[in-house]
Amino acid sequence: MPKSKIVVAGKNQCAVDIHKYLVNNYPKHEIIGVCNSDDDVNDGWQPSFKKYLLKNRYTEYRLNNCYDLEDMLFFSVEFDKIIKTENFKSKKLFNLHFSLLPKYRGCHTNFFQLYNGEKYSGVTLHEMDNSIDGGPIISQMKYKIRKNDTGQDNYIKLMKTAVKLFKSRIEDITYDNYKSKPQNEELAGKYYDRNSANYKELRQFKIEKYDLETHNKLRALIFPAFQHPIVNGKEVKRSLYKNGKFICEYV
Repeated sequence: MPKSKIVVAGKNQCAVDIHKYLVNNYPKHEIIGVCNSDDDVNDGWQPSFKKYLLKNRYTEYRLNNCYDLEDMLFFSVEFDKIIKTENFKSKKLFNLHFSLLPKYRGCHTNFFQLYNGEKYSGVTLHEMDNSIDGGPIISQMKYKIRKNDTGQDNYIKLMKTAVKLFKSRIEDITYDNYKSKPQNEELAGKYYDRNSANYKELRQFKIEKYDLETHNKLRALIFPAFQHPIVNGKEVKRSLYKNGKFICEYV
């Protein structure tokens, strides 16, 4: 029997698109939005989830309003709060995490995947437990990172992949027709907390040798909505690998 309430908690275009999909395809369910604490109802480089909910008169809850909902599916997509499962009557709590778990648990996952030169990225749909991003995995969607993609490019791709993955599994989840498997702790890498990346410090470079490692670090920091890296005193708009050579394009 499908659950009667589906909660989408998060931010940005991915939260908006998932909520829209549910509204359009699951009319018998009550679709509820929970916004991040810093959502100020103003669109920036990404749409405000709260503004979208208010404009369309959709139901919005605070997180604690969800605790007593028994017939509920809860989906976190870029949500800013750590979920304590013991607070919820429902145990159908899921997260769309922006990495191929068990690698890159925690924060700044998009940045560190590029910064460390990973060849592949993707999104993991997993059950939530009281660990951080350590719950059993339901499904993953993987793609190859293009050599010249920036931090902003890859974040947009992660959001689109999250929506695609959600659409592919939501029907099974509503009917409780899915399996999950524990994460392999032997494959888990470093956990990144909120303080793992100080972008103001990391964006400053003094470069003598421009190689693949430098290229990866630069493109990870190229996120025009927030910052550009600075190389030898100049802001870098694009770091490119082309015809066997590395090229910096400056702002």
